Amino acid sequence: MRLTSMPRIASRLRVGWLAAVVGASIPAFAAGVAPIVQTSAPTAPAPERLATDIRESVIRVQAIVEDHRGQTLIGDLVVTTYRPPGPGPFPLVVLNHGRPAASEQERAAVKRQRLESASRFFVRKGFAVAVPTRLGYGDTAAKGDPDSSVRCDVPQYKVAAKALATQVAAVVRFMQSSVDIDAQRVVVMGQSVGGFAAMAATGERIPGLVAAIDFAGGYGPGPGANAGEPCRPEELANRFHDFGRRASHGREAVPTLWVFTGNDQFIAAKYQERWAQAYRDGGGRAQTHLMPAFGEEGHLLFARGNDLWQPIVDEFLQPLGFPIPGALPMPQGGAVSIDDTSALPSDGRVINGYRKFLAAKEPRAFATNGRHWGLATGDDAQSHALALCDQLTDGEERCRLYAVNRTVVWSHP
Repeated sequence: MRLTSMPRIASRLRVGWLAAVVGASIPAFAAGVAPIVQTSAPTAPAPERLATDIRESVIRVQAIVEDHRGQTLIGDLVVTTYRPPGPGPFPLVVLNHGRPAASEQERAAVKRQRLESASRFFVRKGFAVAVPTRLGYGDTAAKGDPDSSVRCDVPQYKVAAKALATQVAAVVRFMQSSVDIDAQRVVVMGQSVGGFAAMAATGERIPGLVAAIDFAGGYGPGPGANAGEPCRPEELANRFHDFGRRASHGREAVPTLWVFTGNDQFIAAKYQERWAQAYRDGGGRAQTHLMPAFGEEGHLLFARGNDLWQPIVDEFLQPLGFPIPGALPMPQGGAVSIDDTSALPSDGRVINGYRKFLAAKEPRAFATNGRHWGLATGDDAQSHALALCDQLTDGEERCRLYAVNRTVVWSHP
């Protein structure tokens, strides 16, 4: 059964489908969440490649904060941005990363934050996206560590919260100055310490802020003897109460969504529920969503469970004026057998790529536009397969999913 439903591709079937031009990189597997591209280029380090299909760019935004010693830190946040096609204006989401390291050497090794899977979700929803790498990471590590809560027995959460919120607000203001950004439709979101930052930002009364989303926000010691037990949880409850109080002072508080799991080894679910209630008691609006246990470590849901959390965020944002879905639907049956390569042309590199797909482990996805192809495995495989394929289209027809896991999902136009 030879597929002929691809728009503007039927005539190409007579001569076989072509893959990328000879000598170009061929899209290959994605290991985990980071796509790896096979290439015949020399082994010398290649310049950083931006995701042109979602208009990735890198900007710098100055921020001025104080640390726990009262010292003023001034530096440029490295901010990764993404945008949908077109002139806008686009609503804006600022995505805030967690705390990946503690020592100065470790923090200096942190690379520019991209949060690509989450960003692609929001671009599909029509958002422009900003992902700041905060002060204290990468080339600003030597300036200090304003994220730090310093000591477990006497944590400096209040100072850290102010520094975090100040940086979020600086990025929002900078992005709002662009003509293609809708300054009245801003969402902030983050995971772990980044989720704490998002909630702290609701207390800054940022003009245009309409919602905040928190994935397991707070500070926690991580796996070990005290897994799930944060330092001084009552002090964190006080901080969240203050965020809620400030968010609602003199106006209606923006809605917030708190997503967490039953097996988070950094912050147990009971504390997330307790802090959400403290936020409400302060006057804030909080909707909680407890997810089942995620793998061996629920704290990784945001990074590795995109297919699980994205429909929840879609549902939360829909009544707030963001109806375009960002989650990619999972396959529901198909008319063609997954192993039936006769449904594809017998010539060209697309069929060879598809054979690699058939040999790959699940979860897996294969995308094509009839000339180019992309294959990805692991979390968010569908999004990454589409991205790998679209990187080669260069203005041609965009790629669509052909197969996911064991199902051919190619849709009629």
